[in-house]
Formats: sequence, C-alpha cells, structure tokens
Amino acid sequence: MLRLALCTCGVGLVLLLLNFWLSQSTQRTSTQMSSNEERHFNDTLAKLLIPRWPGSRGHSLVCDFLIEELRTLGLDATRDEFSDTFPLTNVVGVLNPNAKQFLLLSCHYDSKYLETTYRYVGATDGAVSCAILLNVAKKLNSLFRDEFGRNHIGLLLVFFDTHDSVNGITDNTYPLMGSKSFVRAETVPLNRISLVISFNLIGAPDQIYMSRYERTYYLHERLADIEEQLRASGQLDPCHRLFYKLKDHDSDIDDDHFSFLAKGLPVMHVLPHTYPDVWLQESDNLQNLHWPTVRNMNTIITRFVYEYLN
Repeated sequence: MLRLALCTCGVGLVLLLLNFWLSQSTQRTSTQMSSNEERHFNDTLAKLLIPRWPGSRGHSLVCDFLIEELRTLGLDATRDEFSDTFPLTNVVGVLNPNAKQFLLLSCHYDSKYLETTYRYVGATDGAVSCAILLNVAKKLNSLFRDEFGRNHIGLLLVFFDTHDSVNGITDNTYPLMGSKSFVRAETVPLNRISLVISFNLIGAPDQIYMSRYERTYYLHERLADIEEQLRASGQLDPCHRLFYKLKDHDSDIDDDHFSFLAKGLPVMHVLPHTYPDVWLQESDNLQNLHWPTVRNMNTIITRFVYEYLN
C-alpha cells in the first residue's frame, strides 16, 4: 500500500514543488521556453517523477502517460510490446510516419529498483530526458505541422523499457532489454534511421558533454556551436558551458544506443562526462536538479533537432 500511495499520490506534491523551484529560477533569469511550453515541461516532469521500476504501479502509470501525451501532441503513438525473459513495453512516437528517413531520439523511462529505498525517482536518470523529448516534440510539432508532410525526414521518439532492472533485481547490471528488443525486431526498419541520439543522466550541476564517437563528431561540434550562438544572443540561462569540442571516444558506458551501434548506425550519446553525484541515490530528485542545465539543454537540443529536420 505504501508503494501504491507513493506512485499515485506523489504527483501532486511533486508538481507543487516543481512549480515553486521553477518560479524561483524564473525570477532570476529568463528562459527560451514560452510560458505555455514551460508549463508543459513542468507538468510532464511531475508525472514522471515517481518510482517506476518494471513491474511496479508507477511503471504502468508512466507508460500510459507517455502514450497519452504523445497522442495529445499529435504524434502517432504505439506500445511496442515484447516478452523476453520479462515482459516489457517500449513507447514509440512518430512525427511524419511516411518519411523515408527518421531522426531517432531515445531515452529510458523506467527507474532502477533499489532495495534500499522505494522513493528513488531517477530525476537525472531518465525522467529529465523523457520530459525534454516530449517538450521538443511539442515545440517542433507546431513548427513543422505543414512542413513535415512534404519533408523526406521524420522524427521518432522512443522511450525504452527495462533499461535499469526488473522487479527484485538490485545488482549493477544494465539489461537494456527494451533497446535490444527494438533493434532485434526492427520495430522501425534500421535502414530508415539516419541518426540515433540517446539521452541519459541529464540535469545535475557542473556536468560537461563531450563527443563519444568519431563518426558523429561533426554533429557534436554543431551542438557546441549552437550553444555558443544561443548564449551570445541571450537565449540561454546563465550557466556553465555544457558542450565542449572534445573527444572522449574510448570510455562510453553501456546504454540503449549500443544495439544500434552494433548494427552500424550513426550514434550520438548525450551523456555527461562523469556520473552525477546523486546517481542511484534517493537524492536524485526534483530538489537537486540544476535548472539552468535543464533549461539550456532543452533549448540547445530543440534548435539542433530543428536544424537537422529542416
């Protein structure tokens, strides 16, 4: 009963806290998101900040929310269900489904099962990435509503399941079942995916981002250039620099992009150079998010995706 209460009743409290923290940040600095888009981001993140390990009530709630939200935003949304060693459900949203090629943005929506606490909500570990992807879709759908029908490229949002663990498993392995199943089944034909961008561990303070792969280094350079341009034009919050034109091509970690990489697809891994201090701790929550990082990442990624699709 305690677990269920945490999942179903915690959203309201999270939303109240989220609005307080974001209102304080807004008083200090401007943001590139409109008030409607910021409200959407806040509401979205609040729905995600609940314990959501596979097999839990919170996991089902978040899965349902992702489907409903994608459809509300005007995307074709489907449950990509598999039965491997454990039943899992990826959530797939498509903008311009008739496109010849797709940009695929991905993250995982499940949280890790921790034996030490039932309050782990994985703010940086999945939740912020999911909220950014949905917010990007909201902004770009309004911009591309007419253009996508004539464009050769579309947008795929994939929220992978069973990245971290299954119910009752508490070790440090990462089964990555959702992404492995997606690639193995070719839910979307791999030859129609022009680029995969995987997001994880976003929202902690003092984090920097480097290129992970030589093949996509030129795209990472573009992210760094976009950040510089947005900062120069006053469109970013005061914050340390996020993207550096540095190569870290020998130390990437296991994540959902690995299955795509093994099939020869070009991949970008938007992951900080070091783990957040709150990683796999109950303190990886709303209160410890670094809002300038979250806002700026949202703005930079939105601009990058707009350019790529346009």
